[in-house]
Amino acid sequence: MNSISLPRQAYSLESHDLWSAVLFFAFTLFSLLWPNTGMILLFGESIPRGYCVALILGLSGAGALLFGLWDFSKAPKIMRLVRCFYPQAYFGPLFSEAILLSSQPWDGPCHDGLFAFIDDAVFGFQPSEILYQNFGQYPWCNELMFAAYFSFYLIMVLTPWIPWLNGDEKEGEREASILAGFMCIVYIFYVFFRVVGPKHWLPDLVGQGYGGVPGGLFTFVEGRFLDAAVTTGAAFPSSHVAVTLMMTIFVAKTKPKLLPLYIVDLALIMVATVYLHAHWAADVAGGLVAAAILVPILDRVRTVVGIIARRYTKSYASPRD
Repeated sequence: MNSISLPRQAYSLESHDLWSAVLFFAFTLFSLLWPNTGMILLFGESIPRGYCVALILGLSGAGALLFGLWDFSKAPKIMRLVRCFYPQAYFGPLFSEAILLSSQPWDGPCHDGLFAFIDDAVFGFQPSEILYQNFGQYPWCNELMFAAYFSFYLIMVLTPWIPWLNGDEKEGEREASILAGFMCIVYIFYVFFRVVGPKHWLPDLVGQGYGGVPGGLFTFVEGRFLDAAVTTGAAFPSSHVAVTLMMTIFVAKTKPKLLPLYIVDLALIMVATVYLHAHWAADVAGGLVAAAILVPILDRVRTVVGIIARRYTKSYASPRD
């Protein structure tokens, strides 16, 4: 009688799949609870966009769980890369969704008064106003600040790829998991703790925009992007600062030669977020603290999550094994 050989691992999840599913399902619930984040026209009828968003997010959460049905260990490298880092693709859209949702619970009260008070108590002035007032006339300074602000997106995406592309896929997966876990926690926090930032709170900054800021390419492109983007509601803690510190911690382990560059970039981003009126100085401190606390915790949690995932993984071996 011929034996039937089944795949050794029929269902296997990575921890970043679970973090992704938790975030998608949490936002699905939020979108159903608070659907009035806008209206869309569907089949000639206007309906709250939250219901449509909930459907998309619910299917996305199911998709994250379905990744465990396929064994990617022998898949082409590009497919394994996508399998490992797909969470990076939804960070931007869900950041925007967190901002929209943050205006819904309890009618979206802002906590910016507290942060303005903290900045003034610590410095005796508002850094987000004074920095630009003193240096905003220098195009080179504006260009440096906008370039630093933009660099965040590059290092967030590319840093975890460094070990992966160098053959250490396990380290790449570890960093992808920690990043996905951090975004899950912080994005949910944003929904319930709304901080809009200085440019939407301080009377002298409201409505200014970046159209008249002198500078170069980064000033022009990033300034117009920030003017068009909805950024009111996810200022504390600063994800720019927190994730940049996280990437600096990662690169210290995987590519220490790049560490000085990352430290300089982290310092510039800390200043740029305040200089460009996107964050209170307290948001910057919050980002540093959030990363310093959550990175080691999430690293430990990743191990526990891996054990839980494996517990519900069905493993089959052929009779001859």
